[in-house]
Amino acid sequence: MTTLIVGLIVLAIVVLALRATIRQSKSGGCSGCSGCGGSCASCHQETPPDKKA
Repeated sequence: MTTLIVGLIVLAIVVLALRATIRQSKSGGCSGCSGCGGSCASCHQETPPDKKA
């Protein structure tokens, strides 16, 4: 019984975190580099055109 309760609590935490990540992603926010694949400005710094080889 205790295992079931702890499992449900962990599952609820995971669901809430996933829901928050999806909402932030849909609103255009970056939810961390792993969430955006490095395409967010805060995750990836593009080299200026004059510095490219």
